Amino acid sequence: MKITYILPVYWPAVGGCELHTHELVKRLSEGHDIRVITLINNQKDKLSHELWVACIRNAPAHAVEYKDNRATVIRLPLSLIEKFMNLPLARMQSPKLPDAFIRLMMEWLSNFYMKKLIHLIKDSDVIHCVHGGVSYLGYAAFRAARRLGIPFVYTPVLHLCHKGWLREMQECRTSKRPFRYNPQLHLSPRGWTDSFWYKLSSEADVLIAMTDFEKNFFIQNGVSSERVFRVGVGPLITDDSSLNIRQKYGLNNKKLVLFLGRNVEYKGIEELLMAARLVWEKQSDTYFIFAGPEEGNSEKIFQRYHDPKVLVLGFVSESEKAALLKACDIFCMPSMEESLGGTFLEAWVFEKPIIGTKIPPLLELTSNGEGGFLVNPVPEEIAEKILILLQDPELCKRMGQWGKKKVLHNYTWEIITQKMEDIYSTVTMLSSKK
Repeated sequence: MKITYILPVYWPAVGGCELHTHELVKRLSEGHDIRVITLINNQKDKLSHELWVACIRNAPAHAVEYKDNRATVIRLPLSLIEKFMNLPLARMQSPKLPDAFIRLMMEWLSNFYMKKLIHLIKDSDVIHCVHGGVSYLGYAAFRAARRLGIPFVYTPVLHLCHKGWLREMQECRTSKRPFRYNPQLHLSPRGWTDSFWYKLSSEADVLIAMTDFEKNFFIQNGVSSERVFRVGVGPLITDDSSLNIRQKYGLNNKKLVLFLGRNVEYKGIEELLMAARLVWEKQSDTYFIFAGPEEGNSEKIFQRYHDPKVLVLGFVSESEKAALLKACDIFCMPSMEESLGGTFLEAWVFEKPIIGTKIPPLLELTSNGEGGFLVNPVPEEIAEKILILLQDPELCKRMGQWGKKKVLHNYTWEIITQKMEDIYSTVTMLSSKK
């Protein structure tokens, strides 16, 4: 099959959509003709501005083409005039503006990108668009696929959010009141779930869901169950690193709590740093390691909680990532927004217990906490669970072993790749009969 992937940001940029699509592309390109069309392919451009703006502002003047395993990756170009025309439209997507005005701007942007995509995708058997936070590109891909009569597969990457959570959390810290996280689906023009995202989810030939929770959400909102497939993602890790992290950082005989992922506020980095101070009151030899790209105001947060027992490593290589997971005692990421939680799977590959937040995707992934603890994202609860695990090695072992079995039975890349091949074959076969 000739399969074209379209997503706003792609490898070697770092993020869930980028890396998991890259892994799928790498494997499928061994047996299929794979092409990837993207707008950004590096971390610097991705983080330079708000993403809708960055995709336009940082577009190259000429098309960039490179190989990812056997797949061809194309980065769409924009001329200076095209940037000048489209940047104001991306900036004007504000919830403060009338809906009719927002829809008009989105129609313009998607029509512009549709014209750029059509000649690149016209010979495809199937188009697979991964949302990635830029719905004007997804809508453009959908319109191009419909115009050409090509089956359209969409991964919406459903995220939960608690509107106003940061303000509420800050108020609770000041007043010493407990914060109660209440994640909900929130529709907004610039959120993960804007109205064009919802239109794509409603009209795509096939939806790829990460969890049963996500699948059921779409079914409850009118999408036929026959069009929604739960696939998920797999761990992006292999147990082949010879690096000794404890020796490298002088941490022999220390307890290690690891945060591995994008170091950004909604992932709970400040809550974990606050929890660290509570843990040290009872377990002073515990070190907290933060690994992953720093985004948003994470640098300022780390400066506020500077301590010799907090190691902020920034972006790490795949070898370092594996070594960190092998070395740690506990994996803790109290993230408030996840579509599935791929890094939890990676921790389980190394049989490590996890601590996450009580959100529906993680409740499902952990069978309500079998492979670790799920908490409300407040320092006291996080610290309590860390201390329980640090003091009970047998519990850590049982939880870690449960998690590894979960990964091997449900989330290997061999399983996921086969599921996707079957979905593409089915949707192309049904399309050919129309």
